[in-house]
Amino acid sequence: MRTGAALRTIAIAGAWMALLVGLAGCSAEQPAPPIEPDSTSSTITLPPATTTSTIPPTSSTTTATVPTTTTTLAPWEVPANQVAYIEGLVATVEALRGRSFEERPRVATITAVEYPARHLAAGGAGFGPGGINHLSAFFELLGMVSPGTDLAAFYARHENAPPSPFYDPVEMEVLIPEHLLPLDDYQSLVLVGELTKALSHQRHPSLVEALIAADGSNVDRSAAHRALLEGEAILVQTLYVESLSQERRALIADQARRAAEVEDSGEGSGSSPEEIPRLIVETARFPTRAGASLVIDLYRQGGFTALDQALDHPPETTEQVLHPDRYKALEPAVELDPFGLVVSGYEVVDEGTWGELRWRGLLAHHGDPVNAARAAEGWGGDRYQLLWAPASGKLAFAVRLAADSFVDESEVNAAVRALIRTGMDVGASRVVDTATEWEGADYAMISWDVGVITWVVASDTEVGRQISAQLGVNLA
Repeated sequence: MRTGAALRTIAIAGAWMALLVGLAGCSAEQPAPPIEPDSTSSTITLPPATTTSTIPPTSSTTTATVPTTTTTLAPWEVPANQVAYIEGLVATVEALRGRSFEERPRVATITAVEYPARHLAAGGAGFGPGGINHLSAFFELLGMVSPGTDLAAFYARHENAPPSPFYDPVEMEVLIPEHLLPLDDYQSLVLVGELTKALSHQRHPSLVEALIAADGSNVDRSAAHRALLEGEAILVQTLYVESLSQERRALIADQARRAAEVEDSGEGSGSSPEEIPRLIVETARFPTRAGASLVIDLYRQGGFTALDQALDHPPETTEQVLHPDRYKALEPAVELDPFGLVVSGYEVVDEGTWGELRWRGLLAHHGDPVNAARAAEGWGGDRYQLLWAPASGKLAFAVRLAADSFVDESEVNAAVRALIRTGMDVGASRVVDTATEWEGADYAMISWDVGVITWVVASDTEVGRQISAQLGVNLA
C-alpha cells in the first residue's frame, strides 16, 4: 500500500479511468466536452505532443490567447520562455470548463526549499502535524500504531515527496516547482487541475474561503467541500486527456507511473506504509476518489450546469459525497447537542462532527473494509470531543452517534466492540444496564440507548468513567 503523495497520484489515476468510463456512458442529451480530441478543427492549440519526457518551451507554437479581463494583468513570476506555454494551458482550462477567469490567475515558481511549508499550508484542515502528539496518542490508544511510532516522519515524508504544481487558496496563487520547468506531459496535466481550482476560487469565492477558514469543528464539512473541488479538477483533467492522442495518453500514464514509483521509493522514510492508520489512508484518498465519483454523477445527469449548481450549494457532509443520492435528496445530518466535557488536567483539543468518512476509516483498521463501510453507511449524525492531558500524555475520546435505523445501530455497535477487543489493551467486559465497560491498561465504554450510541475510550480508567458519567451513562 502506497502512502503520502503517492496516494494522491494513484487515486487520481483511478479517478481518471473511472471518469473516462463514466463519461463514455453520458447520453447524447448531455453536454459534450467543449474541445475535440486531437482534431484539426480544434478551436485551441493544446500543448504539442512529444517523444521525450519533457516538453520544450512552446512560445513559438502555441496559438492560444490570454482571455481579455477588466483588470491589469500582473506579470507572472515564471521564466519568460515558459509564459506562452502556461498561457496555453490557462486557455485550455477555460475552453474545457466553458468559462473564463474573471482575472488573470497568479502563477509563480517555487524553490524546493520553499515547497514543503507552502504545500502543507495550502493543504487545509485534516490530519496533519499540528496536533501530532495527541494524534499519535489517539492512534496508539486504539492500537492503530505501535508505541513510539514516529507519525511526524510520515508527514515529513509526505511533504518531501517529489513536488508537483499546486494551488494555494490562501494566497490565490498557482505555484510551480522551478526544477520541473519545462513541464512534461504529466506535470502539465497536474497543472491543468490546479488551474481549475484557481478558476473555481474566482467563480465561487465563498466556497473556497469557507474551506480555508474552517476550524476543527468543521472538518467533515470541509472534507466534503474539498472533495467537490478536487472532483471538478479531475473532471477537467479527464476532458483534457480525452482531447489528446492515444500516444500522448500513454506518455502521461508512463510519466505518472514513474512519479508514483519515485514517491513510493521510501526517500526520507519514517513509518512504513503498514504502520499508517487506515483512518489517515481513507482521509487522504477521499477527496479524489469520492469527489470524482460525485462529479461523475453530477456531470452525467446535467453536465456543467449541474456541477455549477453544486458549487453554489455544496455537500455539507462526507455522507452526501459518498452517497450522491443523499446529496440530491439534501439529506441532513442529525443534530446532536454538543457536550462540554470538563476533566482536570485535560484540554479539549478537537471537537465537532466525526462524519461517515472518518467512521469508515476508524472501523476499517482492525476489521474488514467492506463491513466497516457498511457499518459507517448507517451514519446519521454525531458529535465528538477529543481531550488531551499535555503533562501526562494521556488522552480521552468521547462520541455520540445517531444512526439511520435500528439495523444500522446494531452494525455500528458490533463494529465498535470488535475494534475495542482487537485494538485496545482491555480486559474482560462487564455489562451495566445498557452499557458495556472494559477496564485494563486502557478504558472503553459503549452505551446503546434508543437512537443513540455513546462511546468513550481513555488512557485512564477514572477519567473514562468520569466522562461517561458526564454523558449521563449509569455505571453504578
